[in-house]
Amino acid sequence: MFSYSAAARVLARRTFAPSIIGVRTFASLEAYEDFGKNVFTGKVADEYLQKHGLSGDVLNDPTWVKNHADGVANAVFDWAIDNGANVFCHWFQPMASSGVRHGQTGQVHNIMLEFDKSMEVKKDFKGKALIKGETDGSSYPNGGLRGTHQAGGYLAIDTSSPITLRGDTIFIPSVFVSYYGASLDEKTPLLRANNALNAEGSRLFEKLGLDVSSGIRTNIGLEQEMFLVPREAYYNRPDLQLTGRTVIGKNAPRGQELCDHYMAPLSSATPALSCMQEIQDECWRMGIPLKTRHREVAPNQFEFAPLFGTNTTQIDQNLWVMQIIEEVAPKHGLAALLQEKPFNDINGSGKHNNWSIATNSGVNILNPEQLLDATGNDVAFPVIMAAIVAALDEHGDLMRMAISSPGNDFRLGACEAPPAIISTYL
Repeated sequence: MFSYSAAARVLARRTFAPSIIGVRTFASLEAYEDFGKNVFTGKVADEYLQKHGLSGDVLNDPTWVKNHADGVANAVFDWAIDNGANVFCHWFQPMASSGVRHGQTGQVHNIMLEFDKSMEVKKDFKGKALIKGETDGSSYPNGGLRGTHQAGGYLAIDTSSPITLRGDTIFIPSVFVSYYGASLDEKTPLLRANNALNAEGSRLFEKLGLDVSSGIRTNIGLEQEMFLVPREAYYNRPDLQLTGRTVIGKNAPRGQELCDHYMAPLSSATPALSCMQEIQDECWRMGIPLKTRHREVAPNQFEFAPLFGTNTTQIDQNLWVMQIIEEVAPKHGLAALLQEKPFNDINGSGKHNNWSIATNSGVNILNPEQLLDATGNDVAFPVIMAAIVAALDEHGDLMRMAISSPGNDFRLGACEAPPAIISTYL
């Protein structure tokens, strides 16, 4: 997944560096050290936090929003300015953003600078501005009528997902709630579910002999399939432009009968490969580990797959991946189709969610060997799996509602996977 720009830098060094005959050294990864340079975490955050008397470890404890907000804000400001950014926004996921609303995220941009009376530029970014905000919440689904003074939407930083930089703006992952705390976004219910799983799961796992003092989390790996089609052809289809899918006309004369597109070589004869390389390059700098790229089953269908991570971070990163795909494709004369079922009678695009439970110390609870080593209890895995199967059986209607969206039902209701059937294989 290493980027073409990184490869170009390596080639340039080889071309212009003085040659030494007969000397062989280990390969250098220096050209790829910009991984994660645009995300405020790890060594990137540590470098700037140390200048303000803190360390990168402070971000591992969510209470920094109470105890060190100003220090972190100062470090974030320095990092942003050094990387050409002077704007910040609280970046949230409005309710009904998937499948209905055009645009997957909500954001209001604010400059991080101000002028004093003598027109000298000054910093205008304190801890309070970093950790919370307020905007108009009246136009989002909000659960009913309320007074005008209660129409605001309230933003608070999500400390489980890192701050990201792109262009001249830093994006602060946030939750979005109403005056009375009702969620106006897709992330707040997820964080509440994480807390419930940690509390109730810990009770069970502890009785099975597992050390849960570090806490419980869920990991996911969100694959992203998409179609890349010639942009001039896309402009000839108003239905594709307005709905993301074809709604009129005949089926394509050739489909996926022989599955000859699946896993086929990514050829430089079309712009698809260079488009995917540029997508990976930008994601690389944003700390998004797109590990795999390949052709999918349907003609002109492709897929990226990342390394797994915590669910909140993976969802945020997948939103970025989709936005970057849509923005990079036109540079290569392509249109990216992310709708779940753009074409009739050929496979749609899935976002497979590879889900697991783990302790924060790294024990994969759905890995029988790891769980046995951690607990010494050979009935722990069967008990946990029985609980998961029982939950799927009892709450299948909730699962169905979570899966359902206008686009996804077109895809799943066809030939790929009936959405009313949820099966478990052991």
